[in-house]
Order: sequence, then structure tokens, then C-alpha cells
Amino acid sequence: MNTLQQLKTIPKMNKKTMTGLAFSKKLILASAISSSIALTSCGGDGSPRIKDSQEKTIYESTKGVVTEVEEIEPGNDYKIIDERIIDEKERSIAIVHGLDGKIDTLSLAKIDKGSQEDGYRNRSGLRSILYYSLAASYFNRNLSNVTPNSSAYKNTSAYNKSTGLKNDLTNSATSRKVRVPGASSKGYGSGKSFRSFGG
Repeated sequence: MNTLQQLKTIPKMNKKTMTGLAFSKKLILASAISSSIALTSCGGDGSPRIKDSQEKTIYESTKGVVTEVEEIEPGNDYKIIDERIIDEKERSIAIVHGLDGKIDTLSLAKIDKGSQEDGYRNRSGLRSILYYSLAASYFNRNLSNVTPNSSAYKNTSAYNKSTGLKNDLTNSATSRKVRVPGASSKGYGSGKSFRSFGG
């Protein structure tokens, strides 16, 4: 190969080398980007993050409730006649005044578990009405979702009393922070529930 031919091959080799270097840089850049995405999809503890998540405070009741109800129709229809707060949450109860004049004291823990013991059977409407009272604070971990419903109470006096007592439940509640989906996360799959991590 003469000198002229050698000079002609040098630019070709340099061009191939430069193309290879450019390709390598692209690979490195792509790898760095994918690693960055992987890191932002997980928290520092390895737990997944919710896209555009925001922090929310959950208030959970530490006190219990005694809810008195009056049976209107056998097993299906009840009205709340009185509520009061007690110190021990695990002792929460429903006092049921039956149509037959009998009074039953039922544990909210057993109602929550769907107990089939005598006294708990055939009371399909009881748990439903309790969800519209302060007793819902036993079943629901977030006090912000506990709101007495006037239609569940026998009279305005009973309803107003429970509404006022909710402040006492809130003031004695414990709080914790959770991550929930942000505005841009709503849409596809927004109807699904999200678990909190940590907290």
C-alpha cells in the first residue's frame, strides 16, 4: 500500500471510531436515565412511591363509644337514641332496645367479626346503622370518614349530641402521615385503593 492509499484509509477509520464512541455514549446515557427512573420509582427504603403523591394526616380514635339503638323492625331497621364516649376503645358496645322489650348489649368487636352467637344473629341492619353513628370510629381507622347522619337518629337531640361528641373523639385521637395519590394520578385506576407505606 502506497502513502496515498494509507492517507485515504485514515479518515475512514477515524469515522468508524468516532461513530463507535458516539454509540457508546448513547448507551451510557440511556443506562443512566433508566437507573434514575428506577431510583425515583422507589422510596429510600425500597417501597414504591405513588406518582404525584401527596401527604395526608390520618386521625384514629383512641376512645370507645357506647351507642344505644331502638329496633323499629325486626332485625332490619334501627334508630340511634343515644351515644356516649368511654375511655377504652376495646369495650365499645351497642345497646339494643328490642321490639319485644328485651335489651341486648352487643360488643362492637363481635359485630365487626360477624359473630353468629345468640343475640348477634338476624341483625343485618344493626351494623349498617352503626356506620352512620360515632360507632363508625371503631370500624373505620380514619376519623375524617366518621360523620353522624341525621337520618340514622331517632330525633334531633340525639343527633346533635353525637355531632358534638365527635370533637372529643378527634381531640383525643392519634395522628399519622400517609401518602395518597395526587391530582394527576387520578383517572385510570383511580378507583382502586392505595395502601400507605410507613406511618
